[in-house]
Amino acid sequence: MGQECTTCKTCTDQEEIKAEQSISANHIVTKTANGVKDKIHKTSQKSTNQTATTSQTNNNNTKSPQIQKKYINQKYKRKEGRKSTLDSIIFNSKKKSEFEEELRQSINSIHERKNSFGGSSAGSSFLSESESCISISNKLFIDEVNDSPSKKYEILSKLGSGSFGNVYLARNKFTDEKVALKQIKKSSANLLSDGEIKDEIEILKNLDHPDIVRIIESFNTKNSYILITEYCEGGELFDQVKNQLSETQIAVIFRQLLSGLAYLHSNNVVHRDLKLENILIHEIEKSKTTGEDLFNIKIIDFGTARIFDKNRKPQSIVGSSYYIAPEVLRQKYNKECDLWSVGVILYMFIVGHAPFDGCDDEEITNNIHRGVYRKNDRRWIKASKEVKDLIQKLLTYRPSQRLTAMQALNHPWFKMTDSNILYDNVPKSDVIKCIKNLLTYNINYKLEELFLAYIIHNIPREKEAKSAIKLFKLVNENGDGKLRKNELKKTVLKFVTEEFLEKYDFDGIFAMMDGDNKGFINYEEFLRAALGRKNILTDDILSYAFSYFDPEGCGYIKKKKIKSIFGNKIDNITFQSIFDEIDLDKDGKITFEDFKNMLLY
Repeated sequence: MGQECTTCKTCTDQEEIKAEQSISANHIVTKTANGVKDKIHKTSQKSTNQTATTSQTNNNNTKSPQIQKKYINQKYKRKEGRKSTLDSIIFNSKKKSEFEEELRQSINSIHERKNSFGGSSAGSSFLSESESCISISNKLFIDEVNDSPSKKYEILSKLGSGSFGNVYLARNKFTDEKVALKQIKKSSANLLSDGEIKDEIEILKNLDHPDIVRIIESFNTKNSYILITEYCEGGELFDQVKNQLSETQIAVIFRQLLSGLAYLHSNNVVHRDLKLENILIHEIEKSKTTGEDLFNIKIIDFGTARIFDKNRKPQSIVGSSYYIAPEVLRQKYNKECDLWSVGVILYMFIVGHAPFDGCDDEEITNNIHRGVYRKNDRRWIKASKEVKDLIQKLLTYRPSQRLTAMQALNHPWFKMTDSNILYDNVPKSDVIKCIKNLLTYNINYKLEELFLAYIIHNIPREKEAKSAIKLFKLVNENGDGKLRKNELKKTVLKFVTEEFLEKYDFDGIFAMMDGDNKGFINYEEFLRAALGRKNILTDDILSYAFSYFDPEGCGYIKKKKIKSIFGNKIDNITFQSIFDEIDLDKDGKITFEDFKNMLLY
């Protein structure tokens, strides 16, 4: 009683349901977050020995989504007529003219400094055609180090533990950045294979999105694999389900979640274990308009993630109780299973409990098989019709009829709830500075781009990069994490004229930002251009970066180190050419002074 099917047509398909129910819940095996095979289980309450950030451990336990009865879903709070940060900045013709003159002066100044080192002006480059084709991405620097991390990282505290090993809060001794240090034990007790661990690392190396956890580097020691990732100090998203979040607060979270998911799927990656424990809160901010807490989130745990093939569906049953999609139980699924999990999580935020619950595993899986969930709960009744429509379209039984991540991002609920409000806590002065940096961005040497890319990937982002990160999300209107030329041009035309962009070769500037030559700007490519070098390239940061390229501590960068980074991606003739541009005295060395002067012009 009181239950309704998500898709009546599907529920009347007796043959399909019969086939699904033939899979006994007692025999469903799931590969949990840390890769250890175990039966789907149900935990009655949150483990008492876990800290607020224990989800970085990716342990076996999937917490029960039973939420306190006092939880009451609040109606969304929408402020009519509110303008976004970008829309509120209005440059009339006079203001544009003044800004353009300021840009011209900056470009001329850069040109003079570059000439003293041997370079070109903004909007142009001395890069040859072969050099321009060389891809520069952050994965070039995510090394597997065959050494102990203790030389570089200081362990501060233990965040949690699981059957695979431990996770610690650590500090980079050189940059003072807090990181999460995930230790995976090499032992017969740990069912993770070397291949599975390396698959996770390889997938993370290829991801570059503000709502996906950033891997910094990895270590391969005698007894463990160690992953260094950014630290999320706000704890698990699970802890917020019991709170009285408004629909605006919830929409802010799910806009980020779907943006990260759209990016994953566009890169042919399926997560396969999306759940509340695998979404961490990176930071909590106060809304300037409503005073509510707004949550910056990160998707974590790619231990079960895989590259998907449209023509070949995975066969293994992978996932966690409550969140697993019915097609996964049938062992015939693809990326659409992630959207089902998003629907489950959204239902939990709106209603306060899991949509497919039960007294035991068999009842849970039977409910998932049928695609049936309650719609007579008072919290469901109070929720907006828009969010209920979105949930229904995410929990659509047939994967082919389920919303994609991009379609979900365009759902009316996100506009109605003002879900972009998180990105409006950006000072207008910071926006203008970022736009100025973008329009005066200049790369003359491939090694200059290489050095800058390493620095941007590794520096702390709590202060200098915060406004630039939000601007990236604002400019990337469709939310897929890939900034295209028309999106960026639409934004900069708020500040300058079309004639200015033509004169100073906007197309050339965009191509210069596109370091990996994919036709769009990734997250870190944007940061390289948007952040002012003088503000971030302190002596400490420059010394730290230089030490990476000079691992032997010789006081200069050797040719063989640069060659090892590029590997076989470029031929010897091209490599010699890009090195000789910097090595003016042809002694095969790059000194710290040359390194510093090139980056600071």
